[in-house]
Amino acid sequence: MKKIPLLVICTMALFITGCGKFDVINNPANGISQAPKICIIENTPTRKGFLFAIQSWLNKENIPYQVLPASSKVDECEWALQYYGKWSWDLALFLADAEITAYYKGKQVGMEKLIVGQWDSNKFEKGEIRIHKMMDMLYSKAANYKMPKRTNK
Repeated sequence: MKKIPLLVICTMALFITGCGKFDVINNPANGISQAPKICIIENTPTRKGFLFAIQSWLNKENIPYQVLPASSKVDECEWALQYYGKWSWDLALFLADAEITAYYKGKQVGMEKLIVGQWDSNKFEKGEIRIHKMMDMLYSKAANYKMPKRTNK
């Protein structure tokens, strides 16, 4: 009899901790900072804000870029970026999954990936800030994903 409630509690604890994770895969693209131009292959199913955030980061860093249609191939430019983003809802919209992949002459040379669990306390960080941090890592301007500072009230 006592084993069933204990099993339920253990299962719930395992579920909650799994949903609270914040995973980052950091694989910078060596050489991308010397690229004369970056081509961004548009991902039409992903919200436009993701593309705008990449563009704003490239503008801030004075890096020339060109946006190519979704039908473009990664080998159409010397350096190309593909991206993917998925937003989730929990009291507010937040960027739950994100990926930016860099290609050099058609071969994958770098990737930044972010997975935010439903119960993670940092999930409401602005999507644009998240994407800028991912671009910083892709370009080796940051060694890891800097978590937002918590404010003590």
